[in-house]
Order: sequence, then structure tokens, then C-alpha cells
Amino acid sequence: MSNYKKVKNIFSLLSMIFLLFLLPNCAKEDDKRVENMNFDELKQKTLSALELKNDELAVEYLEQLVASNPDKQNISEYKLMLADLYFNVGNLPSSYQLYEHYKEFYPSDIKAEFATYRAILSKFYQTLRFECDQTDTHKTINLCEEYEKNLLYNQYRKDVIDIRNTCESKLIDKEVYVFNTYLKKGKKTGKFEAAKNRLKYLRDEYFSKNSAFEARLTFLECKLAKAQNNENLLKEKVEVLVSKYPNSTFTNRAQRLINKKDFFL
Repeated sequence: MSNYKKVKNIFSLLSMIFLLFLLPNCAKEDDKRVENMNFDELKQKTLSALELKNDELAVEYLEQLVASNPDKQNISEYKLMLADLYFNVGNLPSSYQLYEHYKEFYPSDIKAEFATYRAILSKFYQTLRFECDQTDTHKTINLCEEYEKNLLYNQYRKDVIDIRNTCESKLIDKEVYVFNTYLKKGKKTGKFEAAKNRLKYLRDEYFSKNSAFEARLTFLECKLAKAQNNENLLKEKVEVLVSKYPNSTFTNRAQRLINKKDFFL
């Protein structure tokens, strides 16, 4: 046998020994179950995953760290880190719950306002999906109002007010859509009670909160009056618009209703 073949055979044998004895030990180290890791191991694994920009993997380690070390002195820091990771990966229900937990359990913490703001964002972003159920929108408004009542919170106040206004506008848009649906049905059946009740709800629920909504609401009342062939009420509402909102597009649209025999939504 040539020297080359002898060396090749020796190399193959050594390789087999390496695979049989060394790799299993490495695998045992790498495959250590997350639930068996201690605090320091989980912390290091989390930081390593974050350095690799692997937020999903960091979440796995951090969830175990928080769950298995509830009495750690600085566990609040890791809870907030986990909430931020949930937020980053788009797990908004979980980020909302953890931010809410944080602000309730650590109300005097320097990060409490940040957690409150992020809880609002987590709930608000869930309202951006097109759904008939507006529960998340109502909840976001409630969260914003709670934030605004806390006089110690100022860092995110402008954003919170904008979020509340956006949510209220979304709810108004939905109610206007429902009103228009009832109005169409009323024109076919001659029954406009449902459309009328919707306008009353809009005025009672939103007018006191958002006076800028008045021009649009009055225009909707003009549409209902037109559909009911109530010319006197139509003219009365148009006069209100001309007097209070002469430059509004809703005023112009309402004026055109007077001379129209019919109109479309």
C-alpha cells in the first residue's frame, strides 16, 4: 500500500473517531433545553440572539427567563425588554398585555409612561385591520383618555391625542357608513327611523368630544331631510351650515341638495 493511501486511511479513521466521540458532546451543549438553562445562560442567549438581530429567538429565551425568575430584583427590566420584542415582531396582543402589566405593577418606575404609551400603540395598531368589530378601537380610546388624565405624563401627549382623534374618526366613519346604509333602505321602504336614530347617536356620542364634526353631521341631517322630502328642515339645516361653516365642502354639498330631485351617497 502506498504512503498516500496509508495517510488517507489514517485520516478517515481519525475523522470517524471525531464524529463518534466529539460531536455528540457538542450537540449536548448546543441542544440544552431552554427550560433547563439558568438565569445567566438565558441572559447570554438572549443577548447573543439580539446581536444576530434574531428577535424571534431572543423572545424564546427571554420568555423563559421572565417565567422562571419572577423574584429577580431587576426582572422588570427583562419584562419590558420582552414587551419591546413582542412589539417588534408584531405580536401586538402579547406586547399590549405585558406593557399593561408593567405600568400596573411599576407605576412609579421611570419607564411607566413609556410602557403606557406602548400599550396604547399596541392596541391602536390592532385597530388598523379592517374588521367590523371595533372593540380594540374603543379600548384604545379608553387607554388614551387614561393617559391624558395623568398630569405627570407629557412626553407622548401629542401622539396620544392624535391616536385618540384617529380612533374617534374611525368610529365616526363606521357610524356614517351604517347611516348611509339605513338611508338607502329607507328610500326604498319609506322608513327612515333607523337612519334618524343613528344620527342621534352620532350627535350624542361624538359632538361633545369633537365640535369639528358638526359640519359633517349637519350635512348628514340635510341628506335625511332630503330623503324624507322635508324641504323646510333641509333649508333650516343648510342655513346653519352657511352661517357657521360658509367655506366648508359640506356646506357646498348641502346647498346642492336643495335643487336636486334625488341624490346618491
